[in-house]
Amino acid sequence: MTQKRLRTLIAGFAGTLLLVTACTPGGQGNASPTPTAATSEKPQQGGRIVEATISDIATIQPILSADTASSRIINLIYDGIIQQDYKNGEPKPKMATFSISQDGLTYSFEINAKANWSDGKPVIAQDWLTGIKAVGKSQKTVRKSNFQDVEGFLDYCVGSSSSGCTGTAKEISGVKIDSANPKKFSVKLTKISCPAIIDLNGYTLPTQVFGKYVTDSSKDEIDTAPENTAPTVFSGAFKFSEWRKGDQVILNKNPDYWQGAPNVDQYIYKVVANQTAIANGLKTGEITWGNIQPKDLADMQTVDTIKITKYQNLGYTFISWNTLSPTVPAFADKRVRQALAYGIDMDQVIKAVVFGEATKQVAHHVPVQWAYPSSPLEPYKYDKAKAQQLLTDAGWVKGSDGILAKDGKKFAMTITTNSGNQERETLAQVAAEQYKQLGIDAKSAPEAFQGLVTKLTTGDPVIEANIIGWSLGGDVDPYQIWHSSQIPDRAKGTTGFGFTGFKDAAMDKAIEQGRNPTNGDCSTAARKAQYETFNKILNENQPYNFGYANNVLVGAQKTLQAFDPGSFSAIWNVHTWWIKQ
Repeated sequence: MTQKRLRTLIAGFAGTLLLVTACTPGGQGNASPTPTAATSEKPQQGGRIVEATISDIATIQPILSADTASSRIINLIYDGIIQQDYKNGEPKPKMATFSISQDGLTYSFEINAKANWSDGKPVIAQDWLTGIKAVGKSQKTVRKSNFQDVEGFLDYCVGSSSSGCTGTAKEISGVKIDSANPKKFSVKLTKISCPAIIDLNGYTLPTQVFGKYVTDSSKDEIDTAPENTAPTVFSGAFKFSEWRKGDQVILNKNPDYWQGAPNVDQYIYKVVANQTAIANGLKTGEITWGNIQPKDLADMQTVDTIKITKYQNLGYTFISWNTLSPTVPAFADKRVRQALAYGIDMDQVIKAVVFGEATKQVAHHVPVQWAYPSSPLEPYKYDKAKAQQLLTDAGWVKGSDGILAKDGKKFAMTITTNSGNQERETLAQVAAEQYKQLGIDAKSAPEAFQGLVTKLTTGDPVIEANIIGWSLGGDVDPYQIWHSSQIPDRAKGTTGFGFTGFKDAAMDKAIEQGRNPTNGDCSTAARKAQYETFNKILNENQPYNFGYANNVLVGAQKTLQAFDPGSFSAIWNVHTWWIKQ
């Protein structure tokens, strides 16, 4: 396909990201308050910030959030005990200081004396325990694996046999709250866990609100709690006011925020039709900040009122293949998946669809992460002849209509993606067109983002192929996406991010050793060696076409002061932002 043809397809089109991402610039984690350049100007009080998004939120319950839109609101109203440096991801204290025992098995925390809830109650260790208990009780969360190494968690949590949960204990034995100081607690692990300090950030929830859902007699009431969509007590810089579904989420400043009241009065999370609407809103001043699409970059750089910030994305956009698909059994064959990698000109897509503002991906980890592969991997440069040969080797032969068939079944597939994400819609169209040239009856089908995420995480077989994105965040540990235990199973009612259904014993072992090394070595070098193996297996097997890691392009009004987004968080210092009048 020529660049001219690609540009024709993308006229007026653009993109975003999924945690799974829909549209959020930068990471979602609580990032470190690294000081910005000093200013002699005193912050002015008042005004409101309007951030634009193309996807509405799905929940305001931290343990249930699986998308970046929901996580944005959650991180504005609930603080974590740990944060990551917004540029390099290094874990640092936020609401709590921490220490780690010499054997690496016990983590001790002390919550800041100033940390308080918006109702005046102090944030205490019990609130952190309420959050982890909520994860244990939930039947909908995809976060149980975060705590599986905490002593007693698997005895406490409920779930399918594959989750390891038994539900036989009333307490989590590895969590000890200091009897003399309710702000101090310790967490004991059953084995060394390299990502533990990030995972143990957990979900600090107000016990006075959610405690009633995690009693000894509670079942899964936490999953349907009304406070999941209308929270009432907060520890973050802002307080929830209203969720106008499909339109906006309205937050008001928390005047009692423990780090100091925000300078602005309101934070609005505004849902718009697409990223063209974001660019237009930035021009008119209706939008304070938001992602812009690469095709608009040159134009937006001429707007005197707008400042553009660019940084590497902690995530990537990909095409996933459902290797368990009952309607497209071809995806179970590695040769077919490799053919699909050779059969799309991703280098040309990057030039024409995202105007060069991306790095091609051929495995999981992205350039901003230390685990990014350094060993040579197959680049899967566009090679139509090689793709056709692989399909022939796999037994697919063209019929008189030009469509490939095998055992009397034609090769047909539907590539879904989230509607309103113009970049992904374009990529789906390009992919379908190029796969048709191989003899595959391919079509694209956009659908609503939140419904798509639910289908993916519950293992709905209706999804054959899908274009979406990851906002990776946290540690480099890929367990929640790629370990075989994370494959959703509709029959068992288990959810997970392993929606390709792909599993490999050697890959599982590499993931496990990078996460829980038997020799206890959590050094970067030791873990990197495991992830080199992991990425090589993915590169060979291609359960995804790994697509590309976008550059994040953020447009913001120049009147927005102290705004300093980075790869690991865009809102790390939101309470210091102010509007210059």
